[in-house]
Amino acid sequence: MRPPSPEWLVERGLNKNNLVAVHVGDCWAVARSSRCVGVSRAQALDALRQQVPACTHCRADTALGYME
Repeated sequence: MRPPSPEWLVERGLNKNNLVAVHVGDCWAVARSSRCVGVSRAQALDALRQQVPACTHCRADTALGYME
């Protein structure tokens, strides 16, 4: 049985310490990407607060209710 997909994803750059974007778990733009890591809602919000941009396709910031 396959584990459930995460609700939120953080995309890493080529340097694993560089965070590129925050995504909703089912975002088509990063489907099957090996550069994404599943995170909790709190971790996704924290990434947005630390100026990691939200994906322009799935708008994770809107889905999270995050307002700058």
